[in-house]
Amino acid sequence: MVKDLIICEYLSGSKTVQMLSEEYGMSRNAINQLVSRHRSKPSPTFEANPILVAMNRKKTTGETTEKLLQENQELRHRIEQAQLKIESDEIMSDIWQESYGIDLLKTSAAKQSLDSKNDTLQVSLQTLCGLFGYTRQAY
Repeated sequence: MVKDLIICEYLSGSKTVQMLSEEYGMSRNAINQLVSRHRSKPSPTFEANPILVAMNRKKTTGETTEKLLQENQELRHRIEQAQLKIESDEIMSDIWQESYGIDLLKTSAAKQSLDSKNDTLQVSLQTLCGLFGYTRQAY
């Protein structure tokens, strides 16, 4: 039963091999062997993705449930408001496109000016590395 618990805790990701080794007084090698033996044979005790043991689950109270329902309603309201805003932005964008020929959704990329493009010096990587005190291999 302890071996099954160790395997379950490891596969669920709740504890590392080191943590299990310290908790149960087994070597890390022994725990790794348990897990590898478990993975090599099909076992009816565990699923491919184990679910945490029912004992570890917290019971929800009426108050907790009520808070969750209220939070759920608030989040649904926020989503509804966000969807309305998106829809209104799309309508405004269509109006601007039709009336003024301005496409608000079009993004213009930043372009380098011709002056700065012409002023750029062509310097080799070796020269730059020498300036900053690095070798080319270190770069």
